[in-house]
Amino acid sequence: MSDFYASGSTSASDFSHCVVSKSPSITDKALMTVELHDPYPSILQSLENGKARDSGVALPDGVGPGYSAPVKDTNGNLVGGKVFAWTPDGSKMLAIQIVKGAAGRDHQADAVEFARQLRPLLLAPAP
Repeated sequence: MSDFYASGSTSASDFSHCVVSKSPSITDKALMTVELHDPYPSILQSLENGKARDSGVALPDGVGPGYSAPVKDTNGNLVGGKVFAWTPDGSKMLAIQIVKGAAGRDHQADAVEFARQLRPLLLAPAP
């Protein structure tokens, strides 16, 4: 784990984002990002439009609503996967992206699994 650096929110109780990269330099591109938008500043229709634009697939039962999609570079090569998950009323949105991860991994499936584990923590209704 010493080969990676994480930065982001300063408090778990006030989580907004986390970025994982190979170095602490701001010029080093993120390998994984997790972002929580609470409140989500747009409408549900924009999320559905994103799903259509990204050729996304619906998240499995218990993980959705939301979708996953591949991440491609400017040449159309598959380089990762991403997930957008939201609350049923669209008030919160969780975005996860994994790029240039370990060879042989299904990064889209990995992003879905992160969403499965983070949904109860980050998208749960306020007490």
